[in-house]
Amino acid sequence: MGSPGVESRMSAGAEARAQPERTRADSRPARPCRFLLFNFFASVYDRGIPMYVQNLRTALERQGVVCREFRCPMLLLRLPKQLLNVAFVLCEQFVIPVLAMGCDRVLYPCNSVSVADSITGRAVLVVHDFISASRHRRSLLGGYIRLTQHIHAWLARDVAYISRSTERTGRRLKRFPRSRTYLLPNSFFGFVSSLRTDPVPRGESVLLCAGWGENKDLSGALELYRQSGLCSQRALRILGLAGRQEIVDAFLGKYPELRARITVLPRLEPGEVGEAYRTAAWVWVHSKKEGYGRPIAEARLCGCRVVASNIPPFREQRDERTFFYSGRREFEEAWARCERTPTAPAPEEQREPREHQMLATELRRYLRANDFRHLNEAR
Repeated sequence: MGSPGVESRMSAGAEARAQPERTRADSRPARPCRFLLFNFFASVYDRGIPMYVQNLRTALERQGVVCREFRCPMLLLRLPKQLLNVAFVLCEQFVIPVLAMGCDRVLYPCNSVSVADSITGRAVLVVHDFISASRHRRSLLGGYIRLTQHIHAWLARDVAYISRSTERTGRRLKRFPRSRTYLLPNSFFGFVSSLRTDPVPRGESVLLCAGWGENKDLSGALELYRQSGLCSQRALRILGLAGRQEIVDAFLGKYPELRARITVLPRLEPGEVGEAYRTAAWVWVHSKKEGYGRPIAEARLCGCRVVASNIPPFREQRDERTFFYSGRREFEEAWARCERTPTAPAPEEQREPREHQMLATELRRYLRANDFRHLNEAR
């Protein structure tokens, strides 16, 4: 588990003086603590951060925490992306601190955080990655994320990372040197509950888990598909575009002979996503930068073979049925090894993924560190 970035130390005398106060506090009637989760984009996107927050809520509620969620108001959903981002900032900085009155903690899962809640100490900043906060990205949103992170770090408030890779990056960059840090990994409560357990035959198509962001490098993946010869061996189904297929359309405009080989899947329900994994010949996850690698974990839960980009967050999930690559030649070798590896049934861990135990342990540690010990002791 990730260790706190700061450990408080107390002398023997001070600890003795504090004991009566602790006894009085522990004798108070227990009440459930209340968390507000700022899940702004849950009404906009099905996967990514909104899915992370929904699963984190399940884990918190299993620890006895009372949770509320704030989502983007329906009236704002038709706004252009730029204005929706403005609405996100306004809600984060001005609306949430007001709505959070009476809450013990507020979780900010989008790499940025409310300055007001950082000052009051209620804010928990969840860091998914440092892609948008990179100094090389000169966007207004990147500057906003960096600013709120710097204020949060200066105040030494609590920070949660979603993967060990992101945690290592944060420590290497010395982004939160005085903060207590925790590891709150992705969880799969909704995904596992939607999975069918009956055996199904594997199909003939490769499932590419993709996105339209620059870091997803969808154009590069499509070129690999064409240049490596995979296009002559397997058809390709693409998951994760949610109707945004401009990049695919442009590629097929250049190579119309591949039009019959590539299918873009529509937005799928959770159960349908599981079936897409279970019926794929194998799963392909391509990206330049990530904070985690949820598709790899989901594919593993479905017993899939996986070919994935050789980046640190993906390597965290290495096993004998995952094959990594950098560049065309290694990609050709990776998918050839994948084809030679026999399929296998879904693992036993499908019932309780290892990430769930890791998350429960860290949440208990966080709750104890913030004097919410009665939640766990009462259970």
